[in-house]
Amino acid sequence: MTAMKQACLLMLVGFWMGALLGSDYTDATMVGGWTEQNPQGSPKYLKLAHYAVSTQTEGRTVYDTVVNLTNVATQVVAGVNYNLTFTTAPTNCRIGQEQYSATQCLPAGPVNGECSAIVYVVPWMNITQVTSYTCSNATN
Repeated sequence: MTAMKQACLLMLVGFWMGALLGSDYTDATMVGGWTEQNPQGSPKYLKLAHYAVSTQTEGRTVYDTVVNLTNVATQVVAGVNYNLTFTTAPTNCRIGQEQYSATQCLPAGPVNGECSAIVYVVPWMNITQVTSYTCSNATN
């Protein structure tokens, strides 16, 4: 009985998340499937890309920053997964000496990579976490 209640609750949450993200979103999506979004369709997408890049500090002396958000897909789960693809460039913001800021940590060099991040967000539990982050070097 408890498992059935949990399953019903998850389905209800998924339905309402779809409704909250817009009616055109629910028309084209399957619960649990990925749905392509317009990368410029919401300022939230770019904010999440900047959040993801700000978490990448291991083995680095300066932060990278987001240059261009090229692809966004969303997946409704017990929250929302955002699959973000973007190009990055190095900044002059030194890790450990200053906090990352999208408005202060501007590109200080050419594009150095194309990155993909999955950011998991559960707004009602105040959870935002990067669950996957990969980059490939830019080809000039």
